[in-house]
This record gives sequence, C-alpha cells and structure tokens, in this order.
Amino acid sequence: MAVIAPNDDCVVIRVVYDGAPMAGKTTSVATLGRGLGAGVYSPADLNGRTLYFDWLDYTGGLFEGRRIRCQIVSVPGQATLAPRRRRLLESADVVVFVGDSSPSGFEADRRYLGALRGVLNSVGGPPIGIVLQANKRDLPDAVSLTQIRGMLDELELRSAVIESVATDGTGIRETFVFAVRLALDRVRELMRSGALVTAQPKINSAADLLKEMQSAESGALDLAIESGQLTHTRLHDLQQQTSMASQAFQEAMQANVDSPASPATLHEPGAKTTSAAEMHDESARASPDAQAISLSRTDESRVPAAPDEKVASGLVWPPVDGRLVLHEIGSSQVSLRRDTEGAWTGTIDHRWLLHSAADAVFDNIDAGRTELVQWARQHVAGSELLSKQRCIVLAADGQGRYRLWQIVRIEASLQTQMEEALLGDASIIAKALMTVARSFMAVAERMPAAMCELQLTLGTVGAAVTGAVYLGLMPPPSQLRPARSWSISEASELLLSELAFARPTLRARRGDLLAELWKVSRHGEGQPPHEWRLLQRLAALAKE
Repeated sequence: MAVIAPNDDCVVIRVVYDGAPMAGKTTSVATLGRGLGAGVYSPADLNGRTLYFDWLDYTGGLFEGRRIRCQIVSVPGQATLAPRRRRLLESADVVVFVGDSSPSGFEADRRYLGALRGVLNSVGGPPIGIVLQANKRDLPDAVSLTQIRGMLDELELRSAVIESVATDGTGIRETFVFAVRLALDRVRELMRSGALVTAQPKINSAADLLKEMQSAESGALDLAIESGQLTHTRLHDLQQQTSMASQAFQEAMQANVDSPASPATLHEPGAKTTSAAEMHDESARASPDAQAISLSRTDESRVPAAPDEKVASGLVWPPVDGRLVLHEIGSSQVSLRRDTEGAWTGTIDHRWLLHSAADAVFDNIDAGRTELVQWARQHVAGSELLSKQRCIVLAADGQGRYRLWQIVRIEASLQTQMEEALLGDASIIAKALMTVARSFMAVAERMPAAMCELQLTLGTVGAAVTGAVYLGLMPPPSQLRPARSWSISEASELLLSELAFARPTLRARRGDLLAELWKVSRHGEGQPPHEWRLLQRLAALAKE
C-alpha cells in the first residue's frame, strides 16, 4: 500500500493492528494516539466493539529526506467481520498483532495468527513484517514468553515479540517504532525493485477508507450493522498541532526510525550511498568507548559488538525477516569467542548461531556493503537448498569499523537425528538410517544449485517437512569457490564415512536390524537401483 506522495513530499505507510476479539487493539491505538497527541476516529462501534476500524494518522521522522506519514488502522476482531479484517490486512505494510496473554486469550491468538499467515502469504511483493505485541502482561496468570515463542515456531511465523500493558502505555511506543522500521524495510525493497509508486494515496483519510469498505461490501452486512445500536464518535481534527507528548514521541521516532545512514537496500550501481564518517556516529552511540578504540585498530583480539535490531536500514538481508531475527537475538546475551582461524562465533539461547570470518571486517562502509550485496546474491541463488531461518548483516563493531555477520537458526541435523535413533529399537534405527541416507543423498544431488561449494556432512544437513535442507554456514565472500557436483558413488562413500560413529551400535543389533532393513526394502518396491545399492551398503555397516 506504501506510496510516495509528491504533493506532501512524504512516504505513506500503513500500520495495521490485528488480533483476536478483546485482545486490546483499540486500547493500543487509543493509547498510541494519546502519546502522539493525535485524535483517533472510529466510524462505528457496538457496545464498545469495533465494527469497521480505528483510524489514527501521524506524520513524524524522515526517510530518505521525506517525512514519514503513518496511517495506523485497527481491524475488527469479530469472526463475523472477517472479510473486513482481511481487506485491511491486505493493505498493510506491517502488522502489529496484539496478543492476549491470558490463558484463554492465548488459544484465540493461535487461531488468529494462523489466519493472518494465510492472508499475508497471499499478498504479493516483499514480505509484510509482523510484530507480536504481547498484551496484558500484568495478568498474574499471563502465559510465558517461552510459550509465545513456541507457538510462533509451531506456526512457522517469524515475528518480533514485545511485551505490553496497553491500559498504562507500557510497550506501546516500542512496538510502534519497531513496526515502522519493518515497514520502511519493505519500502526499501519496493524502491529497489521499482515497485514503489509515486502518487497521492487512494485512501487519504478515514472517510476515504470507510467509503471504500462500504462500497465493497454486500447490502446484507450493511443492513445488519445499521439495525444495531451504533455509537458514532466525533471525527477529530487529524491535523491538529502536536502536543508536548507528541513532540517527545517524534524525537523518539527521529532517533529510532530515520537512521543516519539510510543506504539503499542491496543497492544497484548509482544508488544512494553513505560515507563511513556518517555511519561512525551510530557506532559511537552503540559503544561509549568506540572513538577511543578506533584510534588503535591493531588488536584483533578485541571482542566486537554483536549486531542488533538498530542496524541501519539497507545493511541487513533479507530486509524484513532479517530485522526480525536481529530483534529476537537482541533480547538475549551472547558470548562471542574467537577460534584458531580468527573468526568470531557465538550462540544465543541454543537457537541461533552467529559467525563472522576473520577477514569480514571493513574500515569503509561501502566496501562492506559491496560484500553484503555479493553475499546476498549468493544466498538468493542457493535459496532452494538453504534453510530458511538465516540472515546476514553488516554492523558497526564498536571499534570504528564494520563487520559482516551471518546468523543461522540452530536446527536438528541428520547427525542429531541418527544419534537419537540409536537409543531406540531396531525398527527405529532402520527407519532413521533410510531417512538420513535419503536426505543426505538428496542434498548431495542438489549441491550445484547452491552456486558455491558447501560443506557436506551429517551435521550440515537436516530433514525438514518441505524436504532436505542445508543447515550449515555459508562460506564468507572471500572464500567462495565454485559448487561441487557429487556423483552417487562419491556421495554414498561420504555418507558411509559419516555414519562410522554408528557402527558399534549397528553391529550390536545386527540380527534385528538386518530384518528391519529388509522390511524397509520390501516396502520400497520399485525404488531406483541406486537406492537399493545404498540399502545394501547400509546393511553392510552392521556386518563390518
């Protein structure tokens, strides 16, 4: 929905507040409006329930020299008004999902998030970011953040999680500011692809939106609403002068949204760039000792600053999902260690792996961005093979320079799957052997699609629902080599070598295991000859 409005010289984005009934959407928007000093308009409500939307219009902060105008809209939560909810969600540049932290509300959150995923997946263009505003955190029986993140994992939804108490304003500003960041990341992608339209927005006011929604709906729905007891609110002057609270909020927006760099996302030749001097200010703010450290850059053993969600727009890929990853890791402590090759590595909550090669550090921001662009293209080329939960980022290292990082979700590998299976009976071991072997061989066959050589081991391959994927780290730009093609025999020999750790257990259960492998082969009648040969080799492991 984002556009560049030439008459006002601003970029217009839409922030849509979604959620189950009574989760706190209207309260959140109302509290936000008070903080902004701007009026909220609701065209109709029924016993306090939103029937169309709540509307808040706010302009603050800068993006590429233009003002940022936010159309902030909440959706009706009632199931009977689902078509209205969908229409508003389809127009979003970012979605703030207001979650209900009560045990009963948590179950409704799951259903509504599942539906939200379906709607957003149907929208074209760059991804639409989601911020889960975990509301009602003041409840004594509020569900834990671990449960909330577990639900997101089950739904396979990438979302930032920010706690809130909408009634007293806790977390409302933080949620909104981060949502605007995600929306602007999407705007940059639209700019890069040439899909960002320069035109006055078709929906320029709450009245415009109401008219559009009413014209799109059936008369039956309108009559049902008109027959109810509706309470109309007064349309406030959306252009009123900002209050002192609004001025303070605008300063926060200026600091948090309008980065000092504003480089073009994965820019093409001729796109706007930013000097290292401009970017150094952000590095100095991130670390009070940055200026002093930058005077002496010869000590390579200094621990660099880890990347966080405040990294300048255009220096993280993928632009929306990547910033959501940075937000998640930013709430946890990370301990970085330097390996024998000089690379920096760390893990976060046993969920994420951070890695930066020894030479992935740059004095010049433009040189670092060039490497980022090259690496991003490499990731895109191998996207069908790579695990999805990963990102790359160029961030100030707290020492006056910039370091290129890759962040990869830690997922169960074939190595882990096989180790766990060895604790079970013969039937479990046999099934695991075939699953592991097939997944390993499938990735080996697809290795040329990665467009660069990747390390093929049981530890770098996983068996996902969508098929076998590569879980390992991508080689840094300075170490990229052409992709290797694996023949069936070469890949089979490597697999057997990788399974050497399992031989003692396989030999100990040889009798039962061979029988179970024979059952697997009988169920696989018509299987390709190379799979039959592989099965024979796996059986031979138990005899060696």
